Amino acid sequence: MNDNSIFYFYLVVMILGIVLIIKGLRNQYVENKKKAAADAAESDKQRIDNLVSAFGSLLEKISADNEKYTALSYQVSRLRNFVNELENRQKELEDSNCVLSDINTELKRSNTTLINKAKELREDIRQREDTIRDMANYVDSIKSIKTGLEIAVNNIDAEEIPFLSRAITDLGITPSARERLAKEGILYVGELIHLNEDYLMEIWGVGPVTIDRIKNKLNENSVWFGMDVIRINDRWYRRKSTNNGLNYGRE
Repeated sequence: MNDNSIFYFYLVVMILGIVLIIKGLRNQYVENKKKAAADAAESDKQRIDNLVSAFGSLLEKISADNEKYTALSYQVSRLRNFVNELENRQKELEDSNCVLSDINTELKRSNTTLINKAKELREDIRQREDTIRDMANYVDSIKSIKTGLEIAVNNIDAEEIPFLSRAITDLGITPSARERLAKEGILYVGELIHLNEDYLMEIWGVGPVTIDRIKNKLNENSVWFGMDVIRINDRWYRRKSTNNGLNYGRE
């Protein structure tokens, strides 16, 4: 073989080696790419699985939340209805309160009117009672005057009782008791005759001892509480009995 043939031979061998090396490198690159792609695909698959799992959990959570939302929406709807009912009830109560307030005002006005009417009626009754009392006193005074006139003209047989015309100082009671009786308008012994022991006991300063002293003094002079006597001016008379004797004993 000449030198050119050897050169071409080595050149072909070298080219073939380069081709084989390139092919091997290419195959290695392809394998690496496949492995990398496989790894990437596996990683993507794992990530997708994780995303699917997370999405499934999210869907479950969303479903649970949706149920909760539905329940909450139902409760909110009930609460709104309840609030509406309360507002309506409040309005009714406010209206009722206004009506009751008006009724209360009217009742107060009526009560005031009734109180005033009652006061007027009480005052009218008191005035009527005073009038009746005054009329009764007037009738009694007229009767006493009539009786006194009859006694004066001797139409009625009566006897004067001088002791009753005496001042209460003759009863021998304490000054405080005399002052108290004088404040009550009692100045003469005869003015005690129409009273009673209970009434005198209610007067301050007229106690049991004074009452007993008055009674003893009256009995000593043949007079007593409740004695039927007639006053003419500042004199007291007692009718004589039918047997023409003076009736000085108790009836």
